[in-house]
Amino acid sequence: MHGWRKNSLHPSEFAASLNKIGVNYKIAYSVSLALRYIPDIQRDFHSISQSQQARGVDISRNEKLSKRIKNISAIIFPLILSSLDRIEVISNAMELRGFGKNKKRSWYSEKKATKKDIITIVVAVIIFLVSLWVTYQNGGRFYNPFL
Repeated sequence: MHGWRKNSLHPSEFAASLNKIGVNYKIAYSVSLALRYIPDIQRDFHSISQSQQARGVDISRNEKLSKRIKNISAIIFPLILSSLDRIEVISNAMELRGFGKNKKRSWYSEKKATKKDIITIVVAVIIFLVSLWVTYQNGGRFYNPFL
């Protein structure tokens, strides 16, 4: 778990927590993968952008908007292609390991819910319920001083 700060939640632990509260493990794992690869995609974007700028592609505000959009496409298309390659490798690995074969799965890293977690969930539910109540008061409108 190198690279993760002490007080942050690792994507695998987040996926396990989502699964524990009833989210399908396939969806939870998809969220985990998305969170895990955001830094990689950012790094790829930065390196592709630097490569294109070294070739003379200008994406700064000095260029006209239409030219900038065209120049950004020189970064976006290689980024999409590299992401698709990564997706293919990951999906092949998941398929070879039998992901999705069973209805349930075990998790390598799991965190127990603490009192703070339960309090946070209860407060969030209360805020949500109050916002629904406020929304449906007075014909479904919030207070508008101009009416």
